[in-house]
Amino acid sequence: MIDTHCHILPGVDDGAADEAAALAMARVAVADGVRTIAVTPHMREADYPNERPRVLEVLERLRDVVRAAGLPLELRAGAEVRLAPAMVEGIRTGRLLTYDDRGRWLLLECPYRSRPVGLDEAIFELRLAGVTPVIAHPERIRYFQEDPARYEDVLRQGAIGQMTTSSLLGDFGATVARLAEEMVRRGLVHILASDAHDDEYRPPKLARARARWAELAGEESAEFATETYPRALLEGEAIDPPPPRADEGRRGLWERILGRR
Repeated sequence: MIDTHCHILPGVDDGAADEAAALAMARVAVADGVRTIAVTPHMREADYPNERPRVLEVLERLRDVVRAAGLPLELRAGAEVRLAPAMVEGIRTGRLLTYDDRGRWLLLECPYRSRPVGLDEAIFELRLAGVTPVIAHPERIRYFQEDPARYEDVLRQGAIGQMTTSSLLGDFGATVARLAEEMVRRGLVHILASDAHDDEYRPPKLARARARWAELAGEESAEFATETYPRALLEGEAIDPPPPRADEGRRGLWERILGRR
């Protein structure tokens, strides 16, 4: 399996504190069946002002540590980029990182609790520049929780969605879990990733959530979510997921999921 959202890079954000912690996460991932991890440190101007050269430097050191430990784990470049103005310029000038530094796919983080100002414009500008945004954990974003049609609009604009394993397993509460399950059933999310921050409380594990995904949408869909589509991100290849399954006008279902009825 391939994990495309993991804060394993040491000492750069709220993930692994040092190389020992990163190595512990790597061991957990390998034991769970993960063979490739895209390191995705936060790139937030306010609190984690990481930039591409620094991330690539720390990544190369971590690769050496993992190799020395004899772990069968490949580490690839990436970042979780906070929604902000001038992201295209940041990519062009070498400040922001796309998946595997290929300039094709960008992991985009929206604010959790406030309206993502400029989201539509950002998606348009990125797409115009040949970069497709991967929306990180949409099931945990309040703006989308309040009205899932907003998220469906984002997909129609060309973005794809990446779900967090913990959401599907109920670790963020029953409401998020119900929303996550419905998103998987309808094909509103395309990639499953750990969003791991440590080796215990938010570990880099995919297997249990992958099994749950398969129960909800079938084995082929689970394979696409943990292998086929993640590999395409890292190779800079196109992804053409099938359109979401219609909700058949079941707005009442969304309301029940979100506790409004």
